[in-house]
Amino acid sequence: MNLLFILLSGSILYTGATFTTPSAVIEGKAKWYRSVAVIVVSWLGNLVGGWGFAIFTDLCGLNSGNVAEYAVKISISKVTKGWGVIFLRGIGCNWLVCMAVFLQTMAQDMTGKYVGIFFPISTFVACGFEHYPANAYALPLAVLALRKDEYANPEGPGFGTMLWENLIPCTLGNLVAGVVIMSMGFSFFFGKLKSYPCLKKKEEPTLEPTPEQQAPAPVPAPDPTQQPDWAKADSGFARTVSC
Repeated sequence: MNLLFILLSGSILYTGATFTTPSAVIEGKAKWYRSVAVIVVSWLGNLVGGWGFAIFTDLCGLNSGNVAEYAVKISISKVTKGWGVIFLRGIGCNWLVCMAVFLQTMAQDMTGKYVGIFFPISTFVACGFEHYPANAYALPLAVLALRKDEYANPEGPGFGTMLWENLIPCTLGNLVAGVVIMSMGFSFFFGKLKSYPCLKKKEEPTLEPTPEQQAPAPVPAPDPTQQPDWAKADSGFARTVSC
């Protein structure tokens, strides 16, 4: 639901921005410093938004009982996995999140967009991958719960530990997936990176046809394997994701 709200309202998510804005740069539609600015500002904005909504949840009295206990339990789990594991889980997460961002562009109605979003997002959650914006809410929620006597836990981490042991490696993993796997990967197959001379296929020489061979060719049947417009090198896939 959150990603549907974000994409349909024109808001910006850090994880999606690591895919869409570098794609715009690679396809020549934006300057690199603008992409960096969007990514950095969205990272800070998502952190502020996560903290703000965690405080709002707490003030509403919802950060109590099973919710608070689960938030503390999750926070301990998220800071004890190790940098490498969190980094790799961040890569797996944002590959799926960015696929959701891309797939929803193929639909023109809300139902179609929701279908494009639902399956990749539910998959990353079911796999237990690490998503920076989600953690920017869940971990502060645990910090607030740990301040209460009934949910205090000696193993509970402080926000500094959460930042170093989870949010930072998760951020970097999300960034690698968005920029390298999605932006550069899609551009390599469907965008401007495909047009580099070293990637072009050598064209075979053609012989001039004889007069007998110059009969009009029959109209070929539609090829179901033909690339869609967004995948053609002359159109650029970033026309879809970076507008």
